[in-house]
Amino acid sequence: MRTQIVEGKGGQEATKLFRQIDDEKSPEFSKYLGLVKKFVVDSNAMGQEKGLEATLAYVENYALAGKTVSEVMSGIVTKCIAAPKTKTRELALQLTLMYIEIEKYEAVQEELVKGMEQKNPKIVAACINACTTALRDFGSKVISIKPLLKKISVLFADRDKTVRDEARHMVIEMFRWVGGALRPQLQAANLQPVQITELEAEFTKIEGQKASPTRYIRSQQEKQAKLAAETVEVDGAEDEEDDDVPQDIDPYELAEPVDILSKLPKDFFEKIEAKKWQERKEVLEILENLLKTPKLENGDYGEVVRTLKKVVQKDSNVICVAIAGRCIASLAAGLKKRFQTYATFCVSALLEKFKEKKQNVVSALRDAIDAVYLTTTMETILEDVLEALNNKNPSVKTETAMFLTRAFTKTAPTAMNKKLLKAITAALTKTINESEENKLKDTSKDRQRQLNATGEKAIGPFLVELEKDNLKMTKIKECCEKAVITVKVPGAKKERPTSAPAKVAEPKAAAPKAPPRKAAVGGGAPKKTAEISSGSATVVRSKGAKSSAKAALPSIEKELGDEEVDEIIAGMLDPSIIGEIASANWKSRLGATEQVMTEIQTLDSKTVPTQALVRFLSKRPGLKDTNFQVLKAKLDVVKYLAENCNFSSTTANACVTDISEKFSDIKNGAAVAETLTAIAEATNFGQVSASVVEFAFAQKSPKVQQEALTWLSGAIKEFGFPKANSQLFIENSKKALASTNPAVRQAAVTLLGTMYLYMGANLNVFFENEKPALRDQINAECDKYEGEKPPAPTRGVTKSASSNSLDAAESDAGTEPEPINIQDLIPRVDISGQITEALINELSDKNWKVRNEALGKVSTILQEAKFIKTNLGDLPQPLAVRLADSNVKIAQSALSVCESITKTMGPPCKQYIKVFFPGFLQGKPHILRRK
Repeated sequence: MRTQIVEGKGGQEATKLFRQIDDEKSPEFSKYLGLVKKFVVDSNAMGQEKGLEATLAYVENYALAGKTVSEVMSGIVTKCIAAPKTKTRELALQLTLMYIEIEKYEAVQEELVKGMEQKNPKIVAACINACTTALRDFGSKVISIKPLLKKISVLFADRDKTVRDEARHMVIEMFRWVGGALRPQLQAANLQPVQITELEAEFTKIEGQKASPTRYIRSQQEKQAKLAAETVEVDGAEDEEDDDVPQDIDPYELAEPVDILSKLPKDFFEKIEAKKWQERKEVLEILENLLKTPKLENGDYGEVVRTLKKVVQKDSNVICVAIAGRCIASLAAGLKKRFQTYATFCVSALLEKFKEKKQNVVSALRDAIDAVYLTTTMETILEDVLEALNNKNPSVKTETAMFLTRAFTKTAPTAMNKKLLKAITAALTKTINESEENKLKDTSKDRQRQLNATGEKAIGPFLVELEKDNLKMTKIKECCEKAVITVKVPGAKKERPTSAPAKVAEPKAAAPKAPPRKAAVGGGAPKKTAEISSGSATVVRSKGAKSSAKAALPSIEKELGDEEVDEIIAGMLDPSIIGEIASANWKSRLGATEQVMTEIQTLDSKTVPTQALVRFLSKRPGLKDTNFQVLKAKLDVVKYLAENCNFSSTTANACVTDISEKFSDIKNGAAVAETLTAIAEATNFGQVSASVVEFAFAQKSPKVQQEALTWLSGAIKEFGFPKANSQLFIENSKKALASTNPAVRQAAVTLLGTMYLYMGANLNVFFENEKPALRDQINAECDKYEGEKPPAPTRGVTKSASSNSLDAAESDAGTEPEPINIQDLIPRVDISGQITEALINELSDKNWKVRNEALGKVSTILQEAKFIKTNLGDLPQPLAVRLADSNVKIAQSALSVCESITKTMGPPCKQYIKVFFPGFLQGKPHILRRK
């Protein structure tokens, strides 16, 4: 009795002392660091109770009390948590929760989970109850659910009813926090049907309820105190509540990773090559069954992915192809972002295979491409997507458009930069003008997903030409209203207004922001604004580099037949003019052409049938007229139409070649250049310049070649460099440098000097094999531009039906031009086709000489290409293996190849860091030092 009194008084004195100390880091606390663990394991019940009170005060007031958590919690689990006295059990639970509050929740949970393995069922039940209480109080962000899931099957199979009941309460509490994500884990736990039924009955009662913590750890308490100190407003309260409510948990986060590579049959890769499709199907089904797990263990899946890709591409049996597609989908879903290294060489094969018409194959391919996309980014797979949109097979185009439709719903607006929007919109604009009704429907859906995902303001400038077609734009906007974007947009809360009523009206209020700007651009007159919205107004501005981006989409219209042209012209011109335009007498042709000019100048420029007039003027002898006066008059008409009327790319295609041929006309050379410039400004400089250069070097007249190159040199400085044409310009410059005509060679050198201004020293790489004298001439021309910056474009055109693009044009005026990314101007070669299956097999050959020769072949491919695209085919994985080759020479060669890839690919090579970097670390240290 005396000992109890002494121990009880000691505990009370300690409790009193700990609560009186003001400094939470006082040295007085540190004296008890080694003693508090003994407080909780006191063999005397009274002493243990007072010891728990003292320890609770110690943990609550001492800043460094967390150091004691493991020893104290171990004692609590074994001696206190299931003690006979009720107060002891309550104090033990309070102390457990206090350790969680001081942010030692991981150590606490670890000890409680260990306690669930005790033989004493009372201790097991008490530990489960403590976990349930902690989860209820602090929430799933603090108490991890994953360790508890591992214990479900064992706890529900326990012989003790109390343990099973506590386990059931714990699972119900877990369901409050994670919802339906818990169900797959319960299925994996192999619970009895009766237990599942009981749990489902309880789940039904609480499903849909919002769980929120009632207690916070210290760091959260500071945040809550700051929020409480601020002025409470309606939205602020809602935001705070939203912060407390846990986000939906992906079942993937709760799942345990499974190693399927070790479970593959030893003859898997042999049977997958079997001649009998039944054998191939059998091993694919084995893999498919192995992949029926939500999460996969880390490993090298490169060979598996390459094999599945080969089946998709080449297997003649549709059943095998469908299974392979499902396997790729399961791999991507099981690896998530870890599949990114394999995604790049799967996408092209999956999209191309959409030419298959069997529905089971198409369905599997859709699932596969959707799953693969979630592991990568649109920028990474852009080249493959654009190539598929330009595929000759309509099924491939349609399915690619449908894939983009689904992808945009899962893509954050911040991931869609201007470069991506421009490239994808250009391809879709081309596709949307095709005749198939279903393709039009799918592409329209894709465009509306872009509208919803990126916002109308962002994509508006790229819809310039479609806005002229009311039917298509109406279809796109109808679909836009029905579109559902599933991706969560970050930062949405910050855009909320501060009052509750305005919050509801905000989405509707955001749309009308454009009309006031329309009025500003149109000078404030409603009528003027309406005319601009028709899509036929032409606004010429000097806007810097941005102008070329906004004018990049050429207008497209239906190509008129001869009968349609005759019908239109007959309705607007006098029959005498129509008859004399093709007269053998040059004076009659001249008079007719002048009358045409007079007639169109009296018409409303918006209603002039430009294409019909250009085709009418092209009637024999047309724009090839040998009389310089008649030719000059016709060129003036075309130039007027380009500068003042709606001049589409279809119209440009009808006349650019004939006009370019007249560069050989000494008297009209200047008029030809001016007309081509006007056409380029009305449509698209990249398109017109490509047509001019291609024609010039498809014919033999050196005068045409010389003048075409001279015009191009000046036009580039006026319009900016069309990066899509860099490869074309370089190839034809090489042809010009090989010409026997010195004037053509000089014009080519001048053009290269202009290109050097935009491309820099990278341009010299393409001409290093020229003769020394010619190389010196090129270098001398380039030296003139050394250190200079490309001039801001002085020409540009924006034709728009939306206030967005016009307003953007207005806002761009007077701003600095966007910096030119030299990497975008460099023409790059796609080497994926040269990375053959035979070459991949040689890289993995047992004979070191064969492996070394294969690396030499890869190196040669890179050297010949000079600059490469991002698609390396199946090369990354086998090359990564060679970095750790047992043969030092081969490892060094592989490292050199990686270095070449880095130099020839440029910044985009960063996507392969995850593949190659482990090989760098595993490689021989002296090789790395040597490099």
